Amino acid sequence: MRRELSIKVERKRRLFAIGESLHGLSALGAQTIPLVVRAQLCAAPPVGEGSGMAGNLLMGMALMNTRSRLKLRLDVRSVFRRSDWGWIALLIACAVGPYANTLFNGFVYDDGFQLLGNPYVRSFDYLRPIFTTSVSSFAGLASRYYRPVMTFGYLLCYKVFGFSAAGFHLVNVVFHGAVVCMLFFVTKRMFGDRMLAFGAAALFALHPIHTESVAWIAAVTDLELTFFYLLTFWFFLALGSTKGRRSVLLYVAMIGSFALALLSKEQAVTLPFLAMVYEHFYREGRSETGWARKFSRYAPLWLLAAVYLPLRMHSLGGFVVTSNYLGLTRQEVVLSATALGAQYLWKLFWPAELCAFYVFEKSNRLMDPRVIAGGLCAILLIAAYLWLWKRARLVSFGLIWLVVALGPVLNPKWLGVNVFAERYLYLPSVGFCWVLAWGLRRLWSEVLCRRNAWRVASMAALSLALLLWTLRTVTRNREWRDDVTLYTTTLEAFPDADTIRTNLAIVYQNQGLSGQAEQEYRSVLARDPTSIECLSDLAWLYVQQARYAEAKPLLLRALAVNPKSASAHLNLGIIYQKDGTINRAEEQFRLAAGLEPANLNVYITLASFYEEQGDHPRAEAALKRALSINPYNSQVRVSLASLYERAGRSEEAVHEFQKVLQNEPGNVDAIIALRKLKSTSVP
Repeated sequence: MRRELSIKVERKRRLFAIGESLHGLSALGAQTIPLVVRAQLCAAPPVGEGSGMAGNLLMGMALMNTRSRLKLRLDVRSVFRRSDWGWIALLIACAVGPYANTLFNGFVYDDGFQLLGNPYVRSFDYLRPIFTTSVSSFAGLASRYYRPVMTFGYLLCYKVFGFSAAGFHLVNVVFHGAVVCMLFFVTKRMFGDRMLAFGAAALFALHPIHTESVAWIAAVTDLELTFFYLLTFWFFLALGSTKGRRSVLLYVAMIGSFALALLSKEQAVTLPFLAMVYEHFYREGRSETGWARKFSRYAPLWLLAAVYLPLRMHSLGGFVVTSNYLGLTRQEVVLSATALGAQYLWKLFWPAELCAFYVFEKSNRLMDPRVIAGGLCAILLIAAYLWLWKRARLVSFGLIWLVVALGPVLNPKWLGVNVFAERYLYLPSVGFCWVLAWGLRRLWSEVLCRRNAWRVASMAALSLALLLWTLRTVTRNREWRDDVTLYTTTLEAFPDADTIRTNLAIVYQNQGLSGQAEQEYRSVLARDPTSIECLSDLAWLYVQQARYAEAKPLLLRALAVNPKSASAHLNLGIIYQKDGTINRAEEQFRLAAGLEPANLNVYITLASFYEEQGDHPRAEAALKRALSINPYNSQVRVSLASLYERAGRSEEAVHEFQKVLQNEPGNVDAIIALRKLKSTSVP
C-alpha cells in the first residue's frame, strides 16, 4: 500500500514538472501541445518499476526534444512576427536567385560603346565631363541622353572589377535587390501592412518584365532611377510624422536622393507631381493639416526640378532626345500613345513573349485595333480607379503611379528608335504591383479562405504562376549572354528590326564571317535602300575585301541621302587613297573630322594616311589628337609607339609601349615590341 502510494506521488510530481515546462512553452506562443507526447510521457514507467534510471533518461530526452522542436518553431515564427528582417531575407532571395545566371553573361548591345569604349569610366579625372555633358560626349556625338550616375557608377565598378562583365552584372543584380527592399519599406510605410508590403515587393522581384533592366548592363539607369525615386518617396512619407531637427534631416535626405534620381534618368521629373497628389488626396490626417504644411513637404521637389530642367536644356540643347519620329502629327502622337499604353499593360499581365527590340508602327486611324485596345484599357483603368477610390482609396494611388510614371515614354517624339521597351516598365510597375498584391490579398480574405479546397487550389495556382515567372526570367537571362544570341533571338520575333540586323551584321563582320555579314546587310537594304548606316557599313566590308568598285557607289548613295555622314566620308576617303587620288582622299578625311571632331577612327585613318605619304609630323599630330580624346585606346598608343620606333626615337617608343601595358597588361603587340626594343638597346 505504501509502495503504491509513493509511485502515485512520484508520477504526479513528474506530471507537474512536465506541465510546468509545457506551460513555459505555451507562454512563448505555442497554441497546442501534441497529445501523443503528453501520453508518452505519462505512460513512461515509474521510477523503480522495470525501467529505473533508463526510463527516467528516455522520458527526459523526449521532453528535451519536444521543447527544442517547439522552441525552434517559435523562434522562426518570432523572426517574422517581431521584425522585418525575415521578410527582407526572403525578398532578397526572390530578387537575386532568378538572376544568378546573368553573372555568366558578357557585354552586349550598347555595352561596348557606353562602357568598353568610354574613357570616362577609367579615371576620376573625367568627373567634370561626366556630370556636365551628355552620355556620348566622349565620342564627340551629339546626344541629349544625360546619365551621369550611370557613367560614374561604371567608373566605380571599373576601379573594383576592371572590365569583368561578371562584376558589372553583379552590381545590376544587387541594385535590383536593393530596389525590392526599398519597395517593401515604402509600401509598409504607406499602407502600414507588412504582408501587403511583402506581397508587392515579391511580385516586383519575380516579374519577368524586369529581365531587360537587370540582365543588360546598360539598363542600370532604370535600376538607379527606381531606387532613388523610391528612396525619395520614402523620405517624403516620413515627413508626415516627424518634427524638429529630424524633419530637417529628412528634408536634406529627400532633396539629395531626388537629385540622384534626376541625374539617373529624366523620368524622375514625375515625382513632384506624385508627391503633390499623395499629400493632398491620400496622406493620413490630410484634413487636419494646413495648406502651408502640405506645400512645404513637396515644394523642395518642385524647386529642384525647376532648377534641373533649364540647366539640362542649356547643357544638352534640349530636354528630350533627338527622335526619328519628329514628323508625327499631333493626332498620330495621341493615337500611337494610346496603342502603346495598351501594349505596356498587356506586357504587365502577360510577360510571355519578351524581346529586346520592338518594331514601332505609328497609328494614324481611330479604328486601328491597337488604338481601340488602348481606348478599352483606358476605360478599364478609369473604372478600376473609381472602384478603388470608394473601397480602398490608398490602393488607387497605385494606378496613378502607374500612369504618371509611364506617361513620358508614351510619346514617340520623345524617344529614340526603340519606342517601345520593356525596361520602361521598371518604375511604373511599382504601382501595378501594389494593386495586384492588394487584389490577391482581398481575394484570399473574402473568397478563397472560406473553403479549404479553394484555399489549397488558389495557393497551388499562385505558386505555379510565380514558378513560371521565375522560369521565364531564368530562360530570358540567357538570351542576353552575347550579341549573336541576343540579336538572333530578337530577329526571330521581329525579322524587320533593321537596327538589330545591322548590329548582327557588324558582329559577323568583326568575327570574320564576311558572307553572313553581307547577307544581313543586303537584307536590310532590300527593305530600306536609303539606310545610311547600312550603306556605309556594307561599303566598309567591301573596302576590307578590296572590293573598291562595289564600295564606292554605296558610299555615294549614302552621301546623297545625308551629306553629313562622317563614316561615309571617311570610307570614301579610304577608297580614294587606294585609287591614288590623294588630294580627294585627304579632303574626305578632313570633312569627316569636321563633322565628328571627336571620332577616333577619323584620326587613326588620318595618321595612317599621312604616314603612308611620309609626313610623320602630321601623322604624329593626328595620333596625339586621338589620344587626347581617349588616352586609354591601346590601338592608338601602339601606333604612336611604332611611329617613334621607326623614327629612331626609342625612349619615347618604350614609354608609350609601357603605357599600353599599364592599361592593358596582356597586349601582345606591346609586349613583343618592348622586348625587341630592350634587346636592341643592350650593348
